[in-house]
Amino acid sequence: MIAPAAAAPRALDRTVATPLPTRRSASRTVHGDTAVTSYGWLRDQHSPETVAHLIAENAYTDHRTAHLDGRRSTLLQELTGSDRDVDLSAPVHSGGWWYIDRPTTAGGGSTGADLSSDASLSRVRATVAPELRTVPVVRDGVPLEGEEVLIVDRRMVVGLALSTDHDLLARADASVGGCDITVVDLSTGEVVDRAVQQAGPDLAFSRDSRWIFYTQLDDIGRRHQVRRHRLGTPAAADEIVVVESDHWAELSLARSRDTSALLISSVSTTASETWLLDLDDPTGAAVSVTGRHHGVHQVIEHAGDRLLAIRQGEVGGSVLSVAPLTDTEGLADAIPLLTAAEGEQFDAVEAFEGFVALQVRSGGLPGVWILPRLTDGSFDIAALRAVDHGGELDALHLDANPSWSQRTLRYRLDSLRTPATIAQLDVATGETEVLRRAATPGIDLGRYLERRLWATSADGTRVPISLLARHDVATDGTAPGILYGEGAFGTSNDPRLLPGALALADRGLVVAVAHVRGGGEMGRDWHRRGRLLHKANSFDDFVACAEHLVSQGWVAQDRLGALGQGSGGLLVAASANRAPDRFRAIVAGAPLVDPLETLLDPEVMLTLEEWAEWGDPAGDEQIYRRLRSYSPAENIRATEYPAVFAWTSLDHQEVLAAEAAIWVAALRARATSDPQERPVLLRCVPTAAADASALQAESMAWLLDQLEVPEVSH
Repeated sequence: MIAPAAAAPRALDRTVATPLPTRRSASRTVHGDTAVTSYGWLRDQHSPETVAHLIAENAYTDHRTAHLDGRRSTLLQELTGSDRDVDLSAPVHSGGWWYIDRPTTAGGGSTGADLSSDASLSRVRATVAPELRTVPVVRDGVPLEGEEVLIVDRRMVVGLALSTDHDLLARADASVGGCDITVVDLSTGEVVDRAVQQAGPDLAFSRDSRWIFYTQLDDIGRRHQVRRHRLGTPAAADEIVVVESDHWAELSLARSRDTSALLISSVSTTASETWLLDLDDPTGAAVSVTGRHHGVHQVIEHAGDRLLAIRQGEVGGSVLSVAPLTDTEGLADAIPLLTAAEGEQFDAVEAFEGFVALQVRSGGLPGVWILPRLTDGSFDIAALRAVDHGGELDALHLDANPSWSQRTLRYRLDSLRTPATIAQLDVATGETEVLRRAATPGIDLGRYLERRLWATSADGTRVPISLLARHDVATDGTAPGILYGEGAFGTSNDPRLLPGALALADRGLVVAVAHVRGGGEMGRDWHRRGRLLHKANSFDDFVACAEHLVSQGWVAQDRLGALGQGSGGLLVAASANRAPDRFRAIVAGAPLVDPLETLLDPEVMLTLEEWAEWGDPAGDEQIYRRLRSYSPAENIRATEYPAVFAWTSLDHQEVLAAEAAIWVAALRARATSDPQERPVLLRCVPTAAADASALQAESMAWLLDQLEVPEVSH
């Protein structure tokens, strides 16, 4: 049994030896290239030898971090639960009702805490009282007049749908092999139907409320079919509406905001297609309105009497177009409305009776644009405007806006120094109302500044950096700093307030996030240019961001740490191989640092998304050689390296614990750094989720110590 990281390490004898696993050479020949590995036996994490080695690693880490007891305990108190994303909401108006998420305990009582996934769903009629004709103020534990609870505990509910008349509620509850679908009559509480099982989370009612549409899962959990189910009949009688045979693609469905149509979408990394089905004719056929497009990602929105389409090319650029509802020839009659400028991308479009809302990315940040509609339903391009709060790192995301006729638009605002905020814009007047803001007790946000910086990568590409620091930190090249990165799967690491980051800034650190290629911050092309054969761009970008922080005086050259987790662990480890002198210390959590061996191992189960991101080295020689050139464990040089703190867990599904163990062993064998000044440590715990706060506190305490950051007094 591997002992978990403790909040207070025990003092160990100073003779604790550095773990040095036995080198057992093994030859690997792929595509004519022969490589010799030494620590592959550690991949059998259940063998007695591997278990003994990981126990020795933990003992050594305990020994080398024993002096950090006080700092670790302080950080544990500050960081516990602080960096979880705030699930913030306010009552949502739809169909003459206000729908309300309320925080609950497992027993249904109020916690008085911020809303979380552990919440009930209730509603109250908007006409019950005059004060309910505008957004009602909800107080935890205090029900509104006439409020009725629809779902006591939403923890296992992953999908919801309401009938057009709001009399029926369909819910998808997570279960073994998929979701169980339950339909309830809200007026009586009676269960109307629970025939469908092992389904996806997508649900939509027909207009007459007699049918429900859902996605069906295949044997690997992919949503490969859309089916229709007549309430009260056996699921075996359900008909298939659309089937997706491409194993890289997955289906989703949504009802149009005016309730007239069902939109079915198929999306993969390389192609997309959208179908429409008339919900007044629920037994009718779904008609493809786009055809199958390869190399182009399309987003289709039903806008009442016409269609809106966003087309995003793989090599950049996106266009918003309008097309007639009757266009079934791949949108051949579509007319362009807006074309994204350089550095912009249109991500989503939501249509309402009186306006259109665009979710955009510009300058690496998400934003919201408003496009008013004229009385004939056309679009007033001259009146296009952005929702603006004036912050340098403001991140705006569209929130719940379910009503076709609504005259307001709800969105969420975040930044590195702005608490999560739900706001509502009056489209006609431009007035903004804050509906709810996350509490930040005891935090003086005026102490901090945030900046958008731009580094220049090796090929001339400008790379955005988000930066947080105290106002009084001088840009004279003396401050310590941390550079964080992810850069994979097209994920956008958008700014949000993290009390853990503020705690580091309080200690005088400059906290920076490198938005490198491989992520999605600058659009789909940004992702394309940092995956597969182009993955090396991610490492060049990260090194360039580190150099920019130093050259601009934000961080001292010998006091910069790097931080990454999962694919971010790959990023910081590969960047250290390229430029080991740029970083003083590295923290890598559950790091993907032996990716070539993992991708070549037939015993490791990988997702379609992972194959699309890294490639198949066994079947593609170019992919093999590219991975061979950057796999951190296989490219360590005989030179000085940063100090390293790696942590991993035995239960991690995406990255084996062996990857960190192999990388650490290879570093100790090759790096010429003084192990007393720049130790290489490994912490292995049974479960990452259970030990998350302790791991974060321990790794940050170690990093602060390596960067010579004095402890704060309380």
